[in-house]
Amino acid sequence: MKICLVAGSHRKNSQTLKVGKFLAKTLDSKGIQTTLYDLGGNPLPLWEPAMWEKDSDIKKFWLEYSAGFGSADAYIFLSPEYAGMASPALKNFFLYLSGGEISHKPGLIITVSSGMGGSYPNAELRMSSYKNTRIVYLPDHLIVRHVESILNSELPEGKDDEYIRGRLNYTLNVLEEYAKAFIAVRQSGVIDTKTYPFGL
Repeated sequence: MKICLVAGSHRKNSQTLKVGKFLAKTLDSKGIQTTLYDLGGNPLPLWEPAMWEKDSDIKKFWLEYSAGFGSADAYIFLSPEYAGMASPALKNFFLYLSGGEISHKPGLIITVSSGMGGSYPNAELRMSSYKNTRIVYLPDHLIVRHVESILNSELPEGKDDEYIRGRLNYTLNVLEEYAKAFIAVRQSGVIDTKTYPFGL
């Protein structure tokens, strides 16, 4: 099984990336192959309509940038909260995903906050990122609050750190089972994105 993670912060060495690395390490320990895309350290150019052209430069760039992304069985999207919104880098990333790469695969939303925020990016991503991508989000999502003070060491440092590690582990197990189940959906023969490439 393969799970791709996307750290949506604009910053290099961000707290969002820290959480992504922690999750990747946890998944690796379960024998799950992971790939972590860091939009801060390796940003995408602003999406443009030339992506719809088969041989455009930006299309070629995306195909190279995203090599292997579509082969994953499930996805984890991590977003900081910027002014009550999902990060522009992550929203831009979703604009590139209209070719069916993540269609009918499970996705987990994890938001990150330095304080008690973090709920708005989850609502925004659920509302606007699924239409043409056909990602299927888990009912569960996670908010990693006070992120600077947790997930900094091998062992938990306090009750909040211990709680979020347990919750992360539980939700990763759920995501793994969703990933297994959705293989049957994609192999069923009922999916027809050629006739119906866009959501309504």
